[in-house]
Amino acid sequence: MYQSSVAFESPLPPRMFFAPDAHALENQCVFETTWQLIGLASSISKPGQYLSTEVGSVPIVVRNFDGELVALRNVCSHRHCTLVSARQGKSEKLKCPFHGWEYGADGRTRKIPAAKNFPDFDRERYTITSFPIERCGDLLFVRISKDGPSLQEWLGELFSKIEAWTSLPDWKPTVSRTLPMPANWKIPVEVSLESYHIPEVHPQSFGEDPGESKSEHAFAKNSSSFFTSFNTPRLVDKLLKVYESFIMKVLGTPFSAKYEHHHIYPNLLISHTPSLTLVQIVRPLTETTCVSDVWQFGRQSMRRNPISKTTAWLWGRFTGWLSYQILKEDIRIFSHVQRGERAATDRSILGRCEERLYAFEKFLHDQIESQKGRCNTINDSHKSASCSEGAAGCSQTSCDAEAAK
Repeated sequence: MYQSSVAFESPLPPRMFFAPDAHALENQCVFETTWQLIGLASSISKPGQYLSTEVGSVPIVVRNFDGELVALRNVCSHRHCTLVSARQGKSEKLKCPFHGWEYGADGRTRKIPAAKNFPDFDRERYTITSFPIERCGDLLFVRISKDGPSLQEWLGELFSKIEAWTSLPDWKPTVSRTLPMPANWKIPVEVSLESYHIPEVHPQSFGEDPGESKSEHAFAKNSSSFFTSFNTPRLVDKLLKVYESFIMKVLGTPFSAKYEHHHIYPNLLISHTPSLTLVQIVRPLTETTCVSDVWQFGRQSMRRNPISKTTAWLWGRFTGWLSYQILKEDIRIFSHVQRGERAATDRSILGRCEERLYAFEKFLHDQIESQKGRCNTINDSHKSASCSEGAAGCSQTSCDAEAAK
């Protein structure tokens, strides 16, 4: 059942979906103050392996230093060249490609070519900033802000679930892909938070909205959740249900028709059935473009025989393909929503079935409001726009007051 008895007006004005100053606000006040999933620990399990990405406007590299995973700012302290450019890779040293400066796990310089050119070099000052890093199961998280709750506190009761769903030996990564999306990052997130669009966007894959009687919404401080059991009348769904039940028996694991979807604010989405866990983050690139990183974990066989293990592998490949088809169906609608947001003259109206969208937008509004003291660090060229009326809780008065302190 839905929890609300009323419809909602969107907490965010349309400009929050396309304005450059809104993008800057969200980078500083949302992405740089919350835990962000940056990849899988299993992908950098060997010394020298690394992942690189951006959290808000901050480039970071997470590297395996002889078994220790460390998150560092991906910028050389000498002439500010990016240390690594590949999204994922392996190197013998963390070394700048411009002048060859090398760094250790503590962010301090190691080898400096022709070091005599830098007399009285202050190694304590010219270090690379490190960031808090934690993991839940196979998922690696980084937080740019030095202060804040632990990852377990942020995830709340979902921590133990996510840990169980993404850890060996029961679960194994089977699919990894990155998808470009022609829309503000909030649009893909919001599409995943309601089933109202299913009959129009997914008529062949999902078919129909499970409706209120088969839906349960739950809310926590930093997340919202959706639970249902897929019992649609379509023959294809019934066949898939029977087949999945058979697969689970082959693997020696219990089966149920339950499906759950969790949104951990601001941009982590997790779908789960007895046979798969789909983990997705949506990363903003610009105010109107983003990418989605997707990892799928497949249920592993509890039986030690080749048939069972092969079945697990095949089912993982099939469900990975099926998930991809559904994501592509969603992507086709994103550009239409993006164009409409730019042309809109009023805030959206959100139905009772879209209450998870309201909770998400309310989180963004409140997060920006609570961090508005950071407004005075935004580029001066954007300051007047970012503090204008409608910019999600920020005001010119509040920013001027902060700047005057």
